Amino acid sequence: MDIINYKFKTKPYEHQLDALKASWDKENFAYFMEMGTGKSKVLLDNAAILYDKGQINGLLLIAPKGVYKNWYDQEVPIHLPDHIYKKWCYGKHLTKVKNKNKF
Repeated sequence: MDIINYKFKTKPYEHQLDALKASWDKENFAYFMEMGTGKSKVLLDNAAILYDKGQINGLLLIAPKGVYKNWYDQEVPIHLPDHIYKKWCYGKHLTKVKNKNKF
């Protein structure tokens, strides 16, 4: 796939495009990018490309309390293309582990 010609909702910076080129077709990949460099955008661009290719049909995001709302309010509406269906489920329904033993 020619990533350069992909119809991004927001244009990536060069370093974001480089990270996307390195990651988009990998089964496992981690973004070791500094804070504020656009990891969220790269992740959403990657998911959009995989979705458009029919390789994924969903994205599960697990984030700390206080961060997930930023994804809902800002990151997804700004960066994820409008043609991709979005369904949200978020909240604080977590089960606390009572056993103090570490795994």
